[in-house]
Amino acid sequence: MQEFEDITFDATDQQIAAALQTNGRASWGEIARALQLPERTVARRGQNLFDRGFIRVSTYVDVKRVLHVRAVLLRITTQSGELWSVARLLARIPFASSVSVLEGSNDIAGMFLPRDESELRDLLQRVIPQMPGITSLNASTVLKFYRSGHDWSPGILSGAQHDALDQHLVPGELPVDPDDAISPEENQMIEFLLEDGRMPVSRLAKELGVSVATARRRMDSLTQRGLMYPRTEVVPRVFGLGLEALVWFKAPMKHLEEIGEDLARAVEVKFIVATTGVSQLLANILVTDEEAFYNFLTGDTITKHEGLEVHDSLVVLTPVLRGSLFVDQGQGL
Repeated sequence: MQEFEDITFDATDQQIAAALQTNGRASWGEIARALQLPERTVARRGQNLFDRGFIRVSTYVDVKRVLHVRAVLLRITTQSGELWSVARLLARIPFASSVSVLEGSNDIAGMFLPRDESELRDLLQRVIPQMPGITSLNASTVLKFYRSGHDWSPGILSGAQHDALDQHLVPGELPVDPDDAISPEENQMIEFLLEDGRMPVSRLAKELGVSVATARRRMDSLTQRGLMYPRTEVVPRVFGLGLEALVWFKAPMKHLEEIGEDLARAVEVKFIVATTGVSQLLANILVTDEEAFYNFLTGDTITKHEGLEVHDSLVVLTPVLRGSLFVDQGQGL
């Protein structure tokens, strides 16, 4: 991943990135028609964003129903000389979902998706304690996802543009069944799409050893059952969002559901979950700058909720991992 502090992105780049954020599997032709831009321009600009590492498409899956995991949030403090090496080691754990270096300290925050209790115990009792330079570890469990990140939009596209792309996903057409079983064939498809969420159906069919019609039918079924969606990770600076932060909230339990759902609708909130621990909510915030962050913290989105308090807030100094996208702008590169 190259340095990008001095790289600028114009409105066309941002629209293409927003289109992929809406539907990471949309073809260049579909994106071009939705944005009313020449397909050649969209393909060239879009591929350039992929090639330079600013965008990565994988797949979001319901972690409890598909992966059967318990999402865990970690906050780790390191010795100053070990900060970046620890962050990179954490980012390369196979079930790491997000890793961030935080401001003003030697702190790292991350979310991990261990697939069973033994994997979780191994992470907390062996893998992390054996990493050199770690001085403290705090772990909490995600109780509920109000917004998972895959469903976030930067608010760049018009309603018509968004709908033109979103209609290809046809999510949630079938009632959600919590006991829905994933077949071995479907799980194999998910594994391929976790690696490359834009893999063409024809290639996917070849890899799976099935017909194109069968591959498409399995993909549509997973989507319609609410088990799988395209997941697009975009470096926030592409959208002009120069400040990322984590905010821990204390909230009255009797209003937690209402507050979590409401905050999840805010354009500044990319990700928000209910957690165990001293705070009840953790949110990932994306804004343009410090003034915008201040306005968010003091604005109506938060202050209208009686009893909602900011327990802690820290700017993300460096995002290291976002889904399958290694951002890694740390020292020593």
